Amino acid sequence: MWNSHRNVQRFVSRVFLGVCLMVPTVGDQAVWAQTDDPFGRPAANDPFAPRPKSDVVKVNRAKASPANQGETNAKERIEAALQSKTTQTFIEVPLAEAMQVIADTHEIPILLDRRALEEIGLDSDVGVTIDLKDVSLRSFLRLMLRDLDMTYVQRDEVMVITTVEAAEDALITEIYTLPKSLASKSEVVSKAITAVIVPDTWEVIGGPSTIVPIEHVIVVSTTSDVHSKIDEFLEQLAKAFEKPVATGGH
Repeated sequence: MWNSHRNVQRFVSRVFLGVCLMVPTVGDQAVWAQTDDPFGRPAANDPFAPRPKSDVVKVNRAKASPANQGETNAKERIEAALQSKTTQTFIEVPLAEAMQVIADTHEIPILLDRRALEEIGLDSDVGVTIDLKDVSLRSFLRLMLRDLDMTYVQRDEVMVITTVEAAEDALITEIYTLPKSLASKSEVVSKAITAVIVPDTWEVIGGPSTIVPIEHVIVVSTTSDVHSKIDEFLEQLAKAFEKPVATGGH
């Protein structure tokens, strides 16, 4: 009987020892159950799991410049060049050579849209003739490119010399906020713009450009050149409305 009792004690001791040895294993099994992910992702409470890369590599967004900062600066530089004065004389000079002279003079990047030129039967060697002094670069380009049925657009931080047709396929959308003197007249101003600024470009008569008045703002989608003309028109219109109206007899 005693021997049987001791045998039972030994059996119980062995079982107890086995259970004690298995305790860490049981704890590990609890972790395994949480990490049983089909994508192999570690559990959140696993101290030995590798930390996510996003926690290790941090982007200092406060010091990072906006994604479009370079594009904005380039656009402002090109716009400033278009407003600056130029004096050029070209007598049957190849278009590519004339554009290079302008690019060097005004320190702006200019690119010829050769594919668009080929579509209208021209190439970069087509001759241009123009002789103007002390005029804005914008006016100079308009006059020089008009006879070739070409224009300029701002695209990807450069000025692109292309055909009118190609420019109409890559319209630019701008939002114009009207001054107080015109804020309540957005619909009338829109009609005036479509009537006097390149009338055949607007959608109302089958053109590609669109204009939508919304309270005190106007949303316009058109070419770079037309946008510049709208800027000039709105500036003149605002000045006209700010002046006092003359009355009869005075």
